[in-house]
Amino acid sequence: MLILRRRGGLTAKELGRICACRASKNYLPRKRNFVINYGRDYEYADLNKNVIFNKLKVYELLNQAGVSQPRMFYKGDIIPDNAFPLLARKKYHSQGRDIIYIANREQLENELKDFMYDFLVEYIHKTSEYRVHILGDKAFVSVKFNRDGDGDPIIRSHKNKWKQIEYNGEWKESLFQLATEAIKVMKYDFGAIDIIRKGSKLYVLEINTAPGLEPRKLKIYANYFKEEEEKWNQNSR
Repeated sequence: MLILRRRGGLTAKELGRICACRASKNYLPRKRNFVINYGRDYEYADLNKNVIFNKLKVYELLNQAGVSQPRMFYKGDIIPDNAFPLLARKKYHSQGRDIIYIANREQLENELKDFMYDFLVEYIHKTSEYRVHILGDKAFVSVKFNRDGDGDPIIRSHKNKWKQIEYNGEWKESLFQLATEAIKVMKYDFGAIDIIRKGSKLYVLEINTAPGLEPRKLKIYANYFKEEEEKWNQNSR
């Protein structure tokens, strides 16, 4: 097994340790390796060989397939009044570092001109935010939770004081269904799908193909990779 990672790639390195394999950002795989893209886009990988890191392209593909998402606007589009607030995004980003919150048209026209961004997404005042992990035919879901109420309400990340706890509530099956639909559109083998809910409506925010993982999820991913490698070995005999 070989895990191809991005620069840094701490989670990929930890997965390599658990799987007792190499996690590399520049090693050329050999034919006998079972190869996993975890932050890289090696076209001959055995898992996630079709991974796309251009977030705008992913958004377009999901939109064309009718997957529920917040409205998206290109730079230069005429923005309707009812679309605000907005989030300015870049094509390539991670952990929400690129997000610029745009409250109104004045801010869009006067303040955003000095910032680099590629597209705009309608900001939805969400009731809850979830992360659904799809691993082949397996799935599990977490809800993002902030106990003290002081976490950033817009970017719900670990850095902004949000934790992920296991979720088994009433929306679980609907979350699985929407996440599975998104994964199938992208033809991915695995991924972590961020989904928000406003009332009874669910929206896909993005698909993470190299998510950061805490110890319990690391073991789940590692076991999935080992199982897939064993299937690959059997088919190669």
